[in-house]
Amino acid sequence: MRRHDLGLKGALGLLTLAGCPPDDVVIVSASDTDTSTSTSGGEPTSEDGPPTSSTGEPDATATGGPEFDGVIAPTLRIYRPLDGAEIEASRDPLLDHESLTIVASGVTYPAVYAEAEGRLEFADVPKAMYSLRAQQPAAPDLPDLPGRLSVIQSVARELESFAGICSGRPDVAFTGDLDTALAISAGEMLPLGPEDQFEFYSYNADALFLVFPDLDEMDATGSPQLDETEIVDWTIPWRPDSGRGAWPLVDTAEGDDFWLGHLVATPLVPAPTGAELQDPWSFAQRYVLGETAKLSLPTMTAGATTAVSGTFKAVAGETVSVDLRAGEFMAELQIYDAALKSAGCFVAAVLEPGAEHPITGITPNLGGINVYGIDAPVDPECVGMDCETMFVTPGDRVLELELGNPYSEDGTETLIVQCSRYVFVDDPDGGAYDYLASDLIVQGRLADLTQAPIVPKIGLVRDLAVNGTPVAPDEKLDGVGENPTISFTAPKFGAPDFYTITIRTLDDVMGADGPVVRRAIGSIRTEFTTVTIPDGFLEPGGHYYVQVTAERSHGLTEAHAKSHDVWLSRAMTGVLTP
Repeated sequence: MRRHDLGLKGALGLLTLAGCPPDDVVIVSASDTDTSTSTSGGEPTSEDGPPTSSTGEPDATATGGPEFDGVIAPTLRIYRPLDGAEIEASRDPLLDHESLTIVASGVTYPAVYAEAEGRLEFADVPKAMYSLRAQQPAAPDLPDLPGRLSVIQSVARELESFAGICSGRPDVAFTGDLDTALAISAGEMLPLGPEDQFEFYSYNADALFLVFPDLDEMDATGSPQLDETEIVDWTIPWRPDSGRGAWPLVDTAEGDDFWLGHLVATPLVPAPTGAELQDPWSFAQRYVLGETAKLSLPTMTAGATTAVSGTFKAVAGETVSVDLRAGEFMAELQIYDAALKSAGCFVAAVLEPGAEHPITGITPNLGGINVYGIDAPVDPECVGMDCETMFVTPGDRVLELELGNPYSEDGTETLIVQCSRYVFVDDPDGGAYDYLASDLIVQGRLADLTQAPIVPKIGLVRDLAVNGTPVAPDEKLDGVGENPTISFTAPKFGAPDFYTITIRTLDDVMGADGPVVRRAIGSIRTEFTTVTIPDGFLEPGGHYYVQVTAERSHGLTEAHAKSHDVWLSRAMTGVLTP
């Protein structure tokens, strides 16, 4: 039988919330350039009706002066360093973007950082719908390509996108130097298994890096091999994820913690037989944070290899029951006419920063289970290549989820359930195949979600069309132009706070660390169900597809969720060419 393993084993639930600014902040108290005049728009059409959010009018009386004529965006953030008092700090978001502008009715309004007020100001923006365009700089590993372009369509007079609460300290140093690396040595490790993974984590520096051992005996990086019980000078390029939008440099002299977690993998069902061979759960993999090493290191230096060392210690584990109604997830993912040929789910426990509500930061993995659909023999007694097969999706199951948490007690143990459906398409670059994806995601406090069956909370958008033409995931639509109109209707269940239209390219590019595929080139966040893609996204000759996310979590322009309950769905089009 064949498992449809499409890379979910690396997606144990990494969650990066809205980014906090990096170093060079202005400290106020203890306790995301240029002024481009591009006129590209992308305002929604009027037929959709007005958005439902408030206008966010600033209170002139509360600010102690006359009302500002335009749009403002506070930049003051609260940082929560490890074992320290909260720090309020402000930073000019223009330092972190190629450009930040508002476009309204074809006119571009540049951002100005008002340091004394701790905010961005977009003067003279009319009281009407506008588009905030945030152009990121080029990614370090893709220096020859533009960074992501994010657009928010709003009428709010005050944007909260650049404010919020952040985990860690405010003055972390960052790098984009591709030569920055770690040389890790760690002893007293559990014997390495074939599906094991490692994860570097620092709360204070806001860094998380999931690493896969290279089990090739010809490996020249020093990667540990099967059954080995120590790591000796394993050299790893430093490419962490961060809510700060860059690669943090850990500095223990500034109080940074640094951990190496060993995610130990075992089969959910050790030796399936008989009817179990027709059940995808019989081939699921279980991961648990079985041990961690608290690492010692000098201050990390950009462009250099830093020696890191530690000793693994076992993590006390616990087991919780998760009643996953996977059949309901699969039913919603089957709204498309295309045959369901590949699907999977992962259930992950992570430590989310923030107690009363999520705050901006990365989330280390504590444990998880991955399952994929299988091509199973119709006759469970049949063995060999000549057996008639059927595609079987994961069904309902009560899972015994193992997790370990050696980290700070200040965070919230959070459960993420994601079920995904894939459609195979021709690779435009001549490879064997490529694939498109749609998802359903439910996230909440572990203690809450384990009290009742877990079902989808928000459905996929319906009637998804490009220039009025439905484009099923297994179909292709050529000639959509560089500014196609994306339209859809609301999900059949769930009430989204907003929608995000993400444009992804299928054209492979060569990055500094190898080929990069299916990358997102930008997104548009809106409350409307009809959106015209503005300039800056699609180019002639390109191959794209669009995902439409319906999200229930927080307001359109807010920095992060006000509750640990986050519900998402992501629908997909087929392949599009301008």
